[in-house]
Amino acid sequence: MKKWVRAVQVLLAATAALGLTNCGKYNCNSDDGFSFSGSTCTTGSPSSISSSGSGSSGSSSASAFVFAIDSDASSGTSNGAIAGYSIDGSSATSGPISGFTAPSVPANDGGVGMVIAQKQFLYAGFGTAEQIYGWTIDSSSGALTAISGSPYAASFLNAFGGQAAQDVMITNPAGNLIFIALPLRDEIYAYSIGSGGALTPVAGTPFAVPFGPINLAIDGTGKYLYAVDGNFATHTGTEIEAYSIGSSGALTPVTGSPFVYPMWQLAGEPTGKFLIGTSGNSAASGYSGVDDDNLYVFSISSTGAIAPVSGSPFKTVYSPFSIAVSQNSGGNLIYSFSFNDSATAFNAVEGYQISSTGTLSADAGSPFTGLGVDAGGSWGQFDQSGSLLMSYAVYVNDTNETVTQISPLSVAGGALTQTLSALDLTTPGFWAVTDTQ
Repeated sequence: MKKWVRAVQVLLAATAALGLTNCGKYNCNSDDGFSFSGSTCTTGSPSSISSSGSGSSGSSSASAFVFAIDSDASSGTSNGAIAGYSIDGSSATSGPISGFTAPSVPANDGGVGMVIAQKQFLYAGFGTAEQIYGWTIDSSSGALTAISGSPYAASFLNAFGGQAAQDVMITNPAGNLIFIALPLRDEIYAYSIGSGGALTPVAGTPFAVPFGPINLAIDGTGKYLYAVDGNFATHTGTEIEAYSIGSSGALTPVTGSPFVYPMWQLAGEPTGKFLIGTSGNSAASGYSGVDDDNLYVFSISSTGAIAPVSGSPFKTVYSPFSIAVSQNSGGNLIYSFSFNDSATAFNAVEGYQISSTGTLSADAGSPFTGLGVDAGGSWGQFDQSGSLLMSYAVYVNDTNETVTQISPLSVAGGALTQTLSALDLTTPGFWAVTDTQ
């Protein structure tokens, strides 16, 4: 057995690769990172898994695929790669996709975002190369094939300087548009997804923002886009700009915005009636020194304007660092991820359900302390069915190695269980999950 020191060594420093927070919006500081120590857990020894290795689950029976940026070029090649993993819920197995050929991408770059559209197209942006890569996903094997025209020139991506937030690159619910926030240029870029997954800049792009947008969110029906004015260093926000999304993807500011609500991250739910948010304030960050143990819910008017619902904010057990919201048609589930105040461990995942009026109530069993030791994390994503919640964690083990894992958690009526082994990623980086078709 091997002890793990639960650590997120690169979460608040140079971790654009993690897709969470990194350094100050206008002045990066490499000392902003967490360094966890003193909290130990026992489990089997984690190991790196090659993206081309044989996995424990065959791709033909996979219920979901996970793709992650592997930025490591230490194998002797000049490139990084896209790693592929499969999850089979029926046989409770998970691991690298058998026979997967990992496409090459820029090395030493965790990317500025990764998204999946229509369960058949995968996109990743890279600041160093100033390009957006795109692939089609084979629904049976998980194989990736470059989309015609990929990689696409995107010189504006160099403005990230290796820094990006979790939701800087997102798609709309229909999966025919991609939006990319550019914090240092006060802009949002929009692309339409055409036949075969080809990307075309939306007329009028880039669209001006009255501040440096950090995280983006779209309501559940795809009518409105929301941009958060945030600060990487403090993991907090100050206001929210709202836009109406036209049929072509063009953005028009919503009357009354920006709305002065100090949110860090926002997420829409499937009905399009509400936005759920977290302020990001946490003693664990070492900046504010004060926890905000709450989730916030905003109603969305017919014009896209937002206002807190009755009863908001809603009390949580821990201070949410990030949230994941189910987007399947019957989804009303919200999960939060966090660190303890002493910055020595991840807290247990919390779960909530949202009512038709926007009220949040805790799921039975939340916080989910009975999950495996590797289940906690800092960032979560649902598959499209809402039956899997992926929990992402980066920590330093007892031999001072940085370990990056994604734990597949089964979701049933709000309850979380862990019957699948964690996926061991080679390096921290952006990632995305999709159901097979």
